[in-house]
Amino acid sequence: MHKRANVTLKTVAETAGCSIAVASTVLNGSRGNTKVSDPMRRKILGLAAELGYHPNSASQMLKTRRSTTLGIYVQPKSWRSLSNDYEMAIFRGVEQAARDRNYNLLVLNISSRNLPDICAEKIAESRIDGVILIHSDANAEWVDRLLRVSSNVVAIDQPADQFGLSRIVFDNRAAVELAAAKLAELGHRRIGFIADCTTDGCDSLLREEAFLGCGQSGLIDPDPALLFNRARCVPLPMIEERYCELEGERGFRYLMSLPEPPTAIIAYNSLVGVSVLREARRAGVEVPHDLSVIGIDYCEFTNFIDPTLTVIDHVLTEMGRAGTEMLIDLIEQKLSAPALRSFSPVYRPGNSVASPPGRKL
Repeated sequence: MHKRANVTLKTVAETAGCSIAVASTVLNGSRGNTKVSDPMRRKILGLAAELGYHPNSASQMLKTRRSTTLGIYVQPKSWRSLSNDYEMAIFRGVEQAARDRNYNLLVLNISSRNLPDICAEKIAESRIDGVILIHSDANAEWVDRLLRVSSNVVAIDQPADQFGLSRIVFDNRAAVELAAAKLAELGHRRIGFIADCTTDGCDSLLREEAFLGCGQSGLIDPDPALLFNRARCVPLPMIEERYCELEGERGFRYLMSLPEPPTAIIAYNSLVGVSVLREARRAGVEVPHDLSVIGIDYCEFTNFIDPTLTVIDHVLTEMGRAGTEMLIDLIEQKLSAPALRSFSPVYRPGNSVASPPGRKL
């Protein structure tokens, strides 16, 4: 059998000896009461491949009023780009889910100020069915305007609640508590924390608060001097600088200068954790024999440093996948907005953590 020009659904149905409804159920994912046996499904798929059948996307769009295309938007700011590890980890999950659900992706490369208007046009023109947000300022006015255009909007890794916005969130408190608990199990009590010194994002504040809570609960030493944050970071790094490196360097130096230095450090992200490892090596502090280090957020490059960094994984790829599935379910009216799903942290051991000096378990 040779491939033919202009092969239609009717052509496949007639060749397979079935109704158009049956062929549509198999090839176009049509939903209804039509049931198809496995042998017939295999026969239709085989014939469609042999004949060179391709679904008529324009016809499907007219019937469903959907483009099966999702917009993906990264709010433009310093150190925010799909080429960065954080965004790319999310995007991998987005891409996987979109492919599995037969949706396309359209990257929206515009300013947040213009996003609601551009999305309104694209939705009206059936160019996109919804939008995935990676980075969105908490309670931003442009997000409210976007939600007035469509409720098919999902923000991934957005800890701040916003009326009408569907979100995929990460349990930032649990991440810090898990890091502290793992260190406490090994016998560490005097644990330092290097917080975000550049931004005042909701997730950063939640991590800092969680660390203070670990001290108040008695899990670790409650000494407030063990917290390195904006108040102790002098001078404050600029957002245009490699601020994670600077936070790690200055945080390490501060904590090690205390009359009683910590035996372990939790870094609010893994880039800061890597900076701590590098600064420790410069200072002649052996990790993990003299000092244990844990970073929050997983980056692939942490496997290529020595020692490998122990991390509390942010599970960004899984969150990207879940956010995309959530958006598609909103579009296909399998879910109502606003929807919410939370992800728990995952402990991934490296070689940067051990019992404190003088203690053997």
